[in-house]
This record gives sequence, C-alpha cells and structure tokens, in this order.
Amino acid sequence: MSTLIKGLYIVKHWFGDVIFRRVFKNAGFLMSGKVANGLLGLIYFGLAAHGLGVKQFGILILVQTYIQVITGITTFQSWQAVIRYGVICLEKKDVLSLQKLIKFTSLLDVVGVAFGAIIAYICAPLIAPYVGWSEEVVAYVRPYSFLILFTIVATPTGILRLNDRFDLLAIQAVVPSMVRVIGVVLAYFLDAPFWAYLLAWFVAGMVSGLTLLVMGWLEALRQGWLYTLTFSLSNLTAPHRGIVKFAIASNLHSSLLIVPSHMSTFLIGIVATPTAAGLFKVAREMATALTKPAELLTQSIYPEFARLGGRNSWQDFARLIIRSTTVAGSLGLIVLVVIIVLGKTFLSLAFGPEFVSAYWALVLLVAAATLTIAAFGLDPAMYAMGRPSIPLTVNTIVILAVYLPLLTVLTPRMGPAGAGVAMLISSLLIVTSMSLMTVVVLSRRAKRQ
Repeated sequence: MSTLIKGLYIVKHWFGDVIFRRVFKNAGFLMSGKVANGLLGLIYFGLAAHGLGVKQFGILILVQTYIQVITGITTFQSWQAVIRYGVICLEKKDVLSLQKLIKFTSLLDVVGVAFGAIIAYICAPLIAPYVGWSEEVVAYVRPYSFLILFTIVATPTGILRLNDRFDLLAIQAVVPSMVRVIGVVLAYFLDAPFWAYLLAWFVAGMVSGLTLLVMGWLEALRQGWLYTLTFSLSNLTAPHRGIVKFAIASNLHSSLLIVPSHMSTFLIGIVATPTAAGLFKVAREMATALTKPAELLTQSIYPEFARLGGRNSWQDFARLIIRSTTVAGSLGLIVLVVIIVLGKTFLSLAFGPEFVSAYWALVLLVAAATLTIAAFGLDPAMYAMGRPSIPLTVNTIVILAVYLPLLTVLTPRMGPAGAGVAMLISSLLIVTSMSLMTVVVLSRRAKRQ
C-alpha cells in the first residue's frame, strides 16, 4: 500500500510540470471528443452488424478499408511538417516563411487526394475478385472512391495542433460519428440494403473533411497568417531546410503504418474470407476505441517535443518521455485487464453472438496496443529531433519481415486470432527497437551541448 501511495505522490508531482500537464490537458480535449466518438462508433458498428449480418458486414468493412488504405498510401501526413517547421517560423516571427510552409503542405495535400481518388476508382474492379466483391459492389465502390477528395485535411489539422486548438479538434471528432449514427439508424430501421449503409459512411466522411477544413483555415485567418498570402509557388521550400526529405520520410512511415492498421483487415479478406475480415475489424475497432489515448497523446506531445528540441532542452525532453511512458503504460494495462474479463460479454451484447469468436483477436490486439500506448512518445520524439528515417526504418523491417509473413501464415489457420498474434509480436519488436534507438539518439544530442 505504501508503494502505491508513493507512486501516486510521484505522479502528482509530475503533473506540477507545466509541459507534462499541457500534454495531458490537450490529450484530454481530444479524449472528450473521442470518448463520445467511441460510444457513437459502437452504436453504428453494432447496428450495421445486426442489420447486414456477418458476411455483408465484412464486405462493408472491406470497402471502407479499401478507401482508407488508398488514402493512407497516396496522401501526405503534412501536418507533421507544419508543426516541425511551423514552430521554428513562429519562434522567429517569420510569417512569410510560415506562409510558404502552408502553401507547400497544401500543395502536397491536393496532389495526394487527387491521385488517391483516381487510383481507388481505377483499381476497384481489379481488386474485386480477390476480396469477393460482386459487380454490384464494384459499382458502389467506384463513386465511393471520391470520398478521398474530402480527406484534404492534413494542413488544417497541423494548423490547429500548432496553435493548441485541441478543443476544436475534439468537437470535430464527434461530427462524423453523429452523422454516421443518424444514417445507420435510418438504414437499420428502414431495413435498407447494403448501399444505404455505404452512403451513411460517405456522407459522414464528407462532413468530417469539410468541417476540419473550415476550422483549420479559420484558425489560420484568426492568427493573421493569411492576410498577405499570395498564390506564388516559387521557392516554397527554400526557408525550410530538409523539408522535402522530411515530407517523403513521414509519408513513407505513415503509409507503412497502414499495413498493421487498415491494410491488415484488407489482407485478411484476401487470405481468408470477408467474414474473417469483419470479425477482425470488430476486434480492431474495439481495441482502437479502448486504446485511443495512445494516438491522442501522440498528437498532443509532438508540439511539446518540437518546442523542447528547438531550445535544445534535452534533459527536459528525456524527462517528458519517461514520465509520459509510465503514466500511459499503466493506463494501458488497466484497459487490458478489463478486456480479458469482460470482452466476450461485450462482443455478444454489442454485435451479436456470432461475433464472440473475435474475443481472442480482441485480447491480443489490446495487448499489442498496450505496448504502443506505453511507447507513444518515441515516434514523435524522433520526428522532433529531425530523425523521421529511424521509425521508418524500424517499422519497415518489422512489418515486412515479421508482421506480413506471420499474418499470411497464421490467419488462414487461426482466423482473426492469427492476425492478433502477428500484431502482438511485431509491436513488441517495434517498441523494443524504438526504445533503444531513442536512448542512443537522445544521448548523442545531450553530449553536444
């Protein structure tokens, strides 16, 4: 008991640190929206599962995942560049360079979504035979591909995060889920066909993108960054040394992370069945909803790392990593215990008895996500230190050499649980490797002072 009290006292002392407190405060803003978003997600996924049945639900998930995979591969995560270089511009009060930065990342966004929509439209009939899509489903997928055009939100997202407007991001997070719930409820009670559920997803995605787009650019206007903005595209990268390399590396890294997240669902549909993909998606959505703090903390801690790195405050940098890892890892373990005890009951109540077979996949995915939660600060730390190639390299090796082979071998034999085993092993390897690399790079930075 005394050890527990001492631990709580230490954590209370940590929260006296302004930076540490701000990380969790901003994550709390996002969490308020994501909690509501998660609850709404359980409603629309549960209704869709009950309304369509496990097979058609699996097809719906594969269509949605197809678009997410294409979006993730073709679009740039330019919000990372907005924060990385935007912090430097703000510290120098260099509005002109900041405007060039925004124009450059916006150009990346436009090119990415246009290319993605074209690829998704063209490839739909080519992919269909491998995932069990009929001609009717392909006819739905092609117009659904234009949803990618509404994902042109990376730069507005970066603007909001750069200005600590996590309150607006929390509000925006709820909007698409509310729209999707309304659409799915109507489809369910009207006993609507498959396309009605797909339409609900499309409208929700469109509203989500437009809302974030408006919020981001209004914030830029409020900050006074747009008053003297011109349409000139000359020398956009000149003030930002290494930004092209940074953008390419961050895009490759984010594209690679699509494999264990969205693409894994799609691959299961290929090597197994749409039903198996649907079961895995249910397990993954629950795991993601319950472990969302990792992603939210990553979003809120990155600007703080960027500021500390810009000031060469490496001791504070290391302290923030250690403290955040301890708190987040403890929360992850609590979530894992809850899932082990109540997972089967929840799957049965929320999705139906036929979805209980996703239990072991759920437990394994939450265990993998617990590792990710504990190490949530490592990737943004590397980006803030200007070393995006390290997480890219680590993830490339582990995902291609370990995760994909295990996924393709274990899933046909073990079903969704096989994919869970692959995820857990690869997560353990990634976290271990990234921890060692972070210690090495941070030690070298500290010695240079």
